[in-house]
Amino acid sequence: MTIAELVCPAGTPASLRTAVDAGADAVYCGFQNATNARNFPGLNFTPAELEKSVAYAHERGAKVLLALNTYPPAGKFQLWKDAADLGAKLGVDAFIVADIGVAEYIAQTHPQTRLHLSVQAAASSPEAIRYYVQEFGVKRVVLPRILTIPEIREIKSEIPCEIETFIFG
Repeated sequence: MTIAELVCPAGTPASLRTAVDAGADAVYCGFQNATNARNFPGLNFTPAELEKSVAYAHERGAKVLLALNTYPPAGKFQLWKDAADLGAKLGVDAFIVADIGVAEYIAQTHPQTRLHLSVQAAASSPEAIRYYVQEFGVKRVVLPRILTIPEIREIKSEIPCEIETFIFG
C-alpha cells in the first residue's frame, strides 16, 4: 500500500482533518516540545489535540505516527518517556524515533506499537538497519536523504523491513 504521509502543517486538529479528508491514509506529527525535530512555534499538538486527532483519523481509517525523532540531552530522558507513554495511551499507530535509548524504551514498554526509525538516525547501511530491526523490532526505516536510487534499491534487497525515502528533484 502506498502511504501518503503528510506533515501536519499547522499542528491543530484542523490540519490533521485536512490531511485525512484529502486522502492521506497516514499522517505524522509531534508534540509541542523538544521530542520532535520540527518543534517550531505554532506547530504540532498539545496532548488534548493529539487525542482528538487520533480519534478523528482512526474513525476514517487513517493512521497517526508520532515523531519522537530528536536526541534527549543527558539527564532529560523523562520528557521522551512521558511522550511515548502518552502517545501509546492515546493510541498512536507508530512512533518515529532517532535515539537508540528512545527506541529501546518504546520496544520494552510499548511493544504493541509499531516502531519506525527516523531519517534523523542516519541509518544508511544494511548492517545498521538490521541491528535496529533485530534489537528493537523496527518495522520501517526512513533512509537518509544522501542515498541514490541504486543505493536505496541495494539496501532494500538486504533488509527485513519497510523503507521510506525523501526524494528530491
